[in-house]
Formats: sequence, structure tokens, C-alpha cells
Amino acid sequence: MKKLLTLLAISALAASCNSTKGVVSTNWLGKTVTVKTAIPENGIITATREFEKGLNLNGFNELYPQPHFDPKAVLVQYEFNRNKSEDLYADDFYKEEIFMEIPAEAFKKEYKNADLEQVKLVYGKHCYCKGEAGYYKITDGTLKVDHSDKQTKVKLSFKSPVSSLIENIEFTVE
Repeated sequence: MKKLLTLLAISALAASCNSTKGVVSTNWLGKTVTVKTAIPENGIITATREFEKGLNLNGFNELYPQPHFDPKAVLVQYEFNRNKSEDLYADDFYKEEIFMEIPAEAFKKEYKNADLEQVKLVYGKHCYCKGEAGYYKITDGTLKVDHSDKQTKVKLSFKSPVSSLIENIEFTVE
């Protein structure tokens, strides 16, 4: 009986330790991504970081982030894509994404509210949801970044100007 209780205790401890490490996957660039926050149901999370890319926020009437060459910047992107239905419905898509431009040199910093402008933090929502789809600058929240050549750790908590599934995220990307 003692052996059984010991085995159960060790199993519970191992399971709890494993859950704090996060969900590990590989992005389209072949880099490892570890997501530590809860993933919304029925979807896929991915993250990327691309060196020598910045974020141009110019648009005609609307905010529209476009990557461009910048040797002093790193573009970090976090994306949630909801799985499509097996039935082929028109407008059956839902995507939320976060863009940020950070300096290429190694650093560790926390940004709050107005300071978020320094990293060009942008939230995008793509769906058939009138009045909510589009890109928005994020100016209300807290962002912690720990960046090096090997990996970038991000912890973000923000208030989106529209309804959102990903207002609290934590991830690491190679």
C-alpha cells in the first residue's frame, strides 16, 4: 500500500512539473516554440521571430502592419488560428495575432501602457465579426521580454479594444 501511495505521489508530482513547462511545438521556420499559457479550445498556436525584420505600421485609412528589412530589429509574431469546421462553411475562419518589433541586441525589459509604443505592439483579429476585425495598436497592458540570440521569452497581458481570446500570453521561441 505504501508503494502504491508513493508511486501515485511521484506520478502527481511529475505531472504537475510537466504542466508548468508548457506545450512544445515547431513553427514553420523549424524553430521550437513553447507556449506556457492556456491555449483556447479548438485551435492552434504558433510563434515566430525573424531577425533583420521590422514592422511598418503605415496604412491608408486603417492600421496595417507590414514587415520590412531592418538590420537592428527582430519581428516577433504570435498567432492563434481556430480550426475550421469539417463542413465547408463560407466565412469559417478565426484568427488572432500579435506583432511586436524588438531591438536585435540582447536585453531584458518590461514595458507598461504608453511604453508599449517602443515595441510597436499590434493586435490583429481576422474573422467574420463586423466592427471587430482589423488591426489595433495596444497601449494598455504589460509586456515582459527576455531576448537573446538563442531565444526570446515573452509574457504579455493586455486589454484589447475588441473582444479577444488571447489577452494573456506567455511563450518562448528560438
